[in-house]
Amino acid sequence: MATPKTERLGVATLDRFFSQQGWLFREQTTHDYGIDAHVEIVEGDRPTGKLLALQIKSGASFFREETAESYVFRTDDKHVEYWIEHSMPVVLVLYNPETDTAHWRHVTDESAQSTGKTWKIEIPKENVLADAARSLAVLATLTQPEPYLRRLNRLRVDRRWMNLIKSGVEVRITFDDWVNKSLSRFQVTIHTDEEEEAWPVLYTPGHGVEEMLAHFFPWADFEVDQEEHREGLQSTWEAECYQGRDSETGTTFYGQTFEEWYEPPAGLVPVSENGETETYVLILSLNALGEGFLVVDDYLSRNTLESIGFTLE
Repeated sequence: MATPKTERLGVATLDRFFSQQGWLFREQTTHDYGIDAHVEIVEGDRPTGKLLALQIKSGASFFREETAESYVFRTDDKHVEYWIEHSMPVVLVLYNPETDTAHWRHVTDESAQSTGKTWKIEIPKENVLADAARSLAVLATLTQPEPYLRRLNRLRVDRRWMNLIKSGVEVRITFDDWVNKSLSRFQVTIHTDEEEEAWPVLYTPGHGVEEMLAHFFPWADFEVDQEEHREGLQSTWEAECYQGRDSETGTTFYGQTFEEWYEPPAGLVPVSENGETETYVLILSLNALGEGFLVVDDYLSRNTLESIGFTLE
């Protein structure tokens, strides 16, 4: 069994690989059964909503059984059934920390072979992530869902953030808007005090901040983080209200106190700006879609009908 340190090496390696290629890697810290991360395919600097689920196995022990052309991975009925029936394509990745290499294969009815008591999946040696051009080209063909499923899968990926908000944890997004660029772009990080998820630069030609938020976070409402807003405007207040300084006492005089001058944010406004970028820090709350999705997803995730055994006959 892999140690926690070895498991982290595998996840970190996959995170680095996909992030370097500009794809969105999202570790599942509250694990879906047998799923360690989701990857969103990015084409032309634009997230597509096409998602892959990754099962990452780290350790040299996973490479002990091999053929001339593949490494042999063995597992049980429950995992194979779950992977094959998953709403996203599931890619099994074996990571060898001794050689710093990762090999992968899409789990399907064809690639998972029954041995009677267990199952085996042969991972081709040629499917190595170091060959980025080939790997990305093949992985990009695994998922071409209709828009309905893309939107549903995106909600499922973001469910962990919805769960945190529902439980009372404060979730924020921080991003810079390059205001002087002709092509709109945003660098987004979604985070709590305990964890964060940084996205590569998002390009949204012809669309501003509110449209970007509606597209990537349709399940949330937003308000400006007032503490960040107050802190960001301190220098503006000082520049506008400064009247002088007593050289003998060191006392600085202002025409207005900060509290007299400061106005709380109205709408979605940046907390700071430097002429090149405007920085936003927003606190998320669940809107009607987010609340409704949690209810529907809980219902769809139950297996009551199958376990009861009802039929339509």
